Amino acid sequence: MTGGGMAELVETAAAELRAGRAVVIPTDTVYGLAALPENVDLLFELKQRPRDKAVAILVARPADAEALFDPLPMTRRLMEACWPGALTIVQDGHGVRCPDYPLVQALASAVGPIATTSANLSGQPTPRTAAAAAAAFPDVSLVVDGGSLHAPASTVVEVTEEGLSILRRGAVTLEGIAQE
Repeated sequence: MTGGGMAELVETAAAELRAGRAVVIPTDTVYGLAALPENVDLLFELKQRPRDKAVAILVARPADAEALFDPLPMTRRLMEACWPGALTIVQDGHGVRCPDYPLVQALASAVGPIATTSANLSGQPTPRTAAAAAAAFPDVSLVVDGGSLHAPASTVVEVTEEGLSILRRGAVTLEGIAQE
């Protein structure tokens, strides 16, 4: 576990990620187990999670999502209305989120998109503290303490040419936004 200024934390976490290791970071919703996308298999191994369950990609700014896929008009509307924030948008097989959390935004600015999943073993409750996340993942050398996190999980929606489906209800409500 570590403290210190944000720039130092970002530098340390970025070095860990670039070295191919996972880190635990706070987000605007829950603690996340994070790795660079090329090391996503590490997240599945650490979480003991089935590989058919997707992980989210966190980006620093909405425009960064456009490097991953070409947003449909509904996706653009959701990005403009809800990002940064607790909305994960799934399009073309990519689940992407731009968190409203300066540390994550700075880290994603430093290293690019970050593959992330909640910092819990598969099937276990999501830890609300850095200490609980560290206990779940004793082999992860860097756990950034963001205090006690009690926000609801992100809302997850899938956008296709046919429309929008809510995959998980969470922190963001979409009434009015998803209307054509």
